[in-house]
Amino acid sequence: MDLENIFRDVKLSKTEMTVLRFIQNDPEQCIRQGVRAVAEQCYSNPSSLVRLAKKLKFSGWLELVYFIKFNITMPKLDVTNDIDYMSVQSEEALTPLLASLKQQRILIHGSGFSQLIAQYIYNKFLVTGVNASLALWPDYEILEQKNAARFDSIW
Repeated sequence: MDLENIFRDVKLSKTEMTVLRFIQNDPEQCIRQGVRAVAEQCYSNPSSLVRLAKKLKFSGWLELVYFIKFNITMPKLDVTNDIDYMSVQSEEALTPLLASLKQQRILIHGSGFSQLIAQYIYNKFLVTGVNASLALWPDYEILEQKNAARFDSIW
């Protein structure tokens, strides 16, 4: 993501953009070194970096660094490089998967908005013959403790 687009509502100087790019290049190093070391490496001072964070509506320096780390830097990392989760499987591949699911005990858990999805999967498993149990938010721990037989997987 482009830093200029993310912070487009705020007028940033060249020095401020240099600091933001420095953070983006290695946020872990910025966390380890602290605001003073980063300010020194960017030819600035710590109070300017704190003012930059406040200018961007963050409560402080660390919040700015964590925002850049988790919202800008980490999404660039490809964590699914060896598995294609979103590919459409052929109909022939579905039969062995369904057969293997019928041999397992599955606990499906959902709370909040994911509760709707959990209920849909549970209902779908019921009509296809999969041995599934549904645990909504308050039931989850009770259901897991009260069952003598263990679940093969929890979704």
